[in-house]
Amino acid sequence: MKFLTTSIFSLLSLTIFAQTEVTAVSSIQSQATIRISKSSKRCKYFSANAPVTMADGSVKSIAEVRVGEHVKTCKDGKTASTQVRQIDVFDRPSSPLTAVYLRPAEENVSSESPIVPALLLEATPHHYVQTNHGRKRMKRLSKKDILYHYEPSTGIVSSWKVGAVQENARRVNKAYNLETVEGTYLVDNVMVANN
Repeated sequence: MKFLTTSIFSLLSLTIFAQTEVTAVSSIQSQATIRISKSSKRCKYFSANAPVTMADGSVKSIAEVRVGEHVKTCKDGKTASTQVRQIDVFDRPSSPLTAVYLRPAEENVSSESPIVPALLLEATPHHYVQTNHGRKRMKRLSKKDILYHYEPSTGIVSSWKVGAVQENARRVNKAYNLETVEGTYLVDNVMVANN
């Protein structure tokens, strides 16, 4: 009887200890999902209003995206979804944004419509984007590089050439970056990398 009572108390103690450990680990995991950074040296981020394409096709500003939500990305030339694991928030970041102007890789400009469509992507100079030559920092892009753009109305992933790169385009007061399971996500329907 004494052995049985001791065993029951031991099991109860272990159960309470295990629950306390699980609660502590859960707390740590949830606190690590949103990281507010004081240093922005060589950090990678977008302005708070950068449009992120969600898994359902809707668009949210990067500031409105939450940990655990699913966002769209591209994998093997097709769209896919990936989960947001972490959000980095930067208050008064020191690096100005670099602006990259993109145009369609296959220009079909007719005489009736001489206007060439263009896209603008802004991020820090150190942020990686996915190019036809692999991942490259924004500041290292040249007119030889092609980035990938998802067209929501057709579901097609198309190629866009770098038209111009403007360093020190503008400064922002607050900036964000997402970390996803797949390592990439879409900002203004252009594929960018986590790190």
